[in-house]
Amino acid sequence: MQNSKRIWVLAAAAFLAAVVFFGRLYFLQIVSGEDYLERSTKRTSRTVTVAAPRGEILDRFGRPMVTNRMSFSVVFDATTWNKDGREGVLTYLVNLCDGAGQEYIDTLPLTFSSPVEFTFAKGDGSSDERAVKEYIKDRKWDENLTADEFLTLLAERFDIKTTDKVLCRKLCGVCYEMEMRGFSKSAPYTFARDVDRTLVTKIKEHSRSLPGVLIEVEPIREYKTKSAAHILGRVDIIWREEYAELRKKGYKMTDMVGKDGIEKAYEHYLRGIDGSKTTETTTTGKTTTVLYEEPPKLGQNCILTIDLKMQEAAEAALAELVPRLRAEGKTNSRWGGDNAKGAAVVAIDVKTGGLLVSASYPTYDITQYKKQYNALFNDKYLPLFNRTIQGAFPPGSTFKMITAVAGLEENIIAPEEKMLTTGKYMYYAPSTTPMCDIFRQYGKTHGKIDVAEALKVSCNYFFYDVGRRVGIDNLAAWAGRFGLGEKTGIEIPGEVSGKVASRTAREEKGKTWYPGETLSAAIGQSDTMVTPIQLANYIAQLVNRGVRYKPHLLKSVRNPDTNEETEKTVPEIVGRVDMSEETYRAVIEGMHAGAQEAGGTSYSVFGTYGVAVGGKTGSAQAPGGSHALYVAFAPIDDPEVAIAVVVENGGQGSRIPSVAKAVFDAYFGASFENDVRLNTGVLIR
Repeated sequence: MQNSKRIWVLAAAAFLAAVVFFGRLYFLQIVSGEDYLERSTKRTSRTVTVAAPRGEILDRFGRPMVTNRMSFSVVFDATTWNKDGREGVLTYLVNLCDGAGQEYIDTLPLTFSSPVEFTFAKGDGSSDERAVKEYIKDRKWDENLTADEFLTLLAERFDIKTTDKVLCRKLCGVCYEMEMRGFSKSAPYTFARDVDRTLVTKIKEHSRSLPGVLIEVEPIREYKTKSAAHILGRVDIIWREEYAELRKKGYKMTDMVGKDGIEKAYEHYLRGIDGSKTTETTTTGKTTTVLYEEPPKLGQNCILTIDLKMQEAAEAALAELVPRLRAEGKTNSRWGGDNAKGAAVVAIDVKTGGLLVSASYPTYDITQYKKQYNALFNDKYLPLFNRTIQGAFPPGSTFKMITAVAGLEENIIAPEEKMLTTGKYMYYAPSTTPMCDIFRQYGKTHGKIDVAEALKVSCNYFFYDVGRRVGIDNLAAWAGRFGLGEKTGIEIPGEVSGKVASRTAREEKGKTWYPGETLSAAIGQSDTMVTPIQLANYIAQLVNRGVRYKPHLLKSVRNPDTNEETEKTVPEIVGRVDMSEETYRAVIEGMHAGAQEAGGTSYSVFGTYGVAVGGKTGSAQAPGGSHALYVAFAPIDDPEVAIAVVVENGGQGSRIPSVAKAVFDAYFGASFENDVRLNTGVLIR
C-alpha cells in the first residue's frame, strides 16, 4: 500500500516536471523563439549619425517659409551588407522604387537607352566628364572607352550578371554612387530619401532577404509657401566637386547642403550639428540595445526681411500681367508686349535696405525641381533665371530722376525754370534728331514746362537738353553715386553688376563716344544696363534724401530652442548723394504728379489711391520689343517702401503699374476702394 502511494507521488512529480519542462520549451521556442534566435546570433555595435534638422526660414513677421518634417530614408549599412547577394537586393529595391515612382540617387552620366551614351558631350569640360575621366584614370582603364564599354567594365567591377541592359545600367548607377560616396562600415549609404510609407512597409516585410538595408527617420525640408523660390533656394546632396572644400568644415560625402538662395548664403547658420547613436545590433540589423546617444543640435532659424504676403501678392500680379501683355500686344501693336518674356519686381524698405519683395517671373516649384529640371532648363522663358539680380535692362525713363538731380545740383537748371519743348530735338541736326513720344505719335509738344512737369509727363525733349548740358562724364558720375553699374552686395549668389554709359567705358573697348549719344544716355538708353534690385535701391536712395543702404535679405538669426536673437543685421550705409531741399522737392513733386495728377503717366492706376504715391514709367528699346519699367514709392511725406517693376520686352511702361499697386496693397494692408487720398500720405479708413 505504501509502495503504491510512493509510485503515485513519483508519477505526479514526473508529470508536473514534464508540464514545467514542456511549458518552458513552448515559451522558449514558440513564444520567444524569434527573440532568442536573434539573441543567439552574433551581435555587433554600430554607431550611426543622427541627422540634425536645419534651421527654419521665416519671413519678417515670423511666418514660416521653410521648415522640416520627419521622413523615411532607405540606408545601406556595411556592417550587415551581403556583398555576394548585392545584385538581388539592388534589383528588388530598384524595381520597387521604379514601380512606385520613387526617386533614388543615381548620378552615373550614362543614358538608359540602347545604345548607351554619355550624358555629356565629349570635351565640354563638365563636372560629369571630369568625374568619369578621373574614375577611368584611377582604375587604369582605356581613356578612350565608349559609353557602352564603360558600362561593361562597371558591370564587371560590381559583379553585375544580368543581361538586361537597362537593369544593368540602373544597378551600375547605384553601385557607382555607393563607391563614389565611400560606402563603408564607417560611412552608411543613403539610397533614397523621403520614401513613401507603403514602400517602407514592403521593405520591412522583406527585411530578412534584404540584409544591410535599413529604414531610418531623417529630417527633410518642407516648404510652407510656393512663392520665393529664387530667394529661398534648395538643399541637395553634396556634389563631388564641392566635397574637397566642405570636408574641411566637417561635412560627410552623404550630407545635404544648401545649393542656392538663402539655403546657400546662410548655410553656416542653418546647418545643425549632427548627433550620434551607438547601438547593439544583430546580424540582421535589428537593434537590441542603445549603448550611447548624443542628440543632434538644431540649426539656427533665419528670419528674413521678406514680407511673405507682399511676396505672394507680387508673384500673383506678375503671373496675371505677363500673359495678358502678350495677348493684348497681339491685338494692339502700338502697345507692344506681344513678346513679353518674363518680369521682376523688387520692393525695398527705404529706412533699412531690407528687401520686402524679390520676385522673378516665371518661377518654379522648388519641391519639383529635380523632377522638372530638364523642362525648366529648356523653357524658353527661363524660369530658373532670377531676373531680380541676374537680369540687366536699360532703365529707360526711370533714369530721368538722375538726369534731373544732376541738372539741378550742377546748376544747369533751376526748379522753377521753364523750358520750351518743341517735340523734335535739333541741337545735333541733321545727324541726330530724336523726338518726344508725344510728338512722334500725335505731332504735339509739351510746351513750356519745368523739371517737375517734365517728370510728370516724361518729356524726352526736356531731358535731352538737360543731359546734353550736364555732359556724359557728369551724368555717368551721378549715376554711379546712385549705385548703378555696381553690384548691390545682396547675399544670394548670381548678382550681376550691370553698367553705366560713359565715355571711359566706351574708350576701354577701343570705341568712340559721340556727343549725340549723350541724349540717349540722359533718358536711360545707350549703354546703361541696370538690374531690378539696383533700380529699386536707387529709388530708395533718392526718396531717402540721398542715403543709400546696402540691400539685404537677413533680418536676424534666432536660437531655435529659446528664440533668443543671436545675430541681427544692422543697416549699412554704402552711399550718399548730397542734394538740396529744392532739388529733392522738385523731383518728388514730379514723381507724385506722375502717379496722382491727371495727365501723369500712371494716373490711371494711382489717381484715386488711398496713399500718396510717387511713380515713374519707363520704356526702353531692346531687341524683341521695348522693355516696360515702373518705379514707385510711398508715402510721399515719409517714404517707407520703394518698388521697381521690369517686364522684359513688355512694351509700354504705362501698362505695368498695377504690379506696384498690388505690392502697395499688401504693404498697407487693405484694399482702398473706399479710402480718401490725402497728399500728406496719411491713410484714412
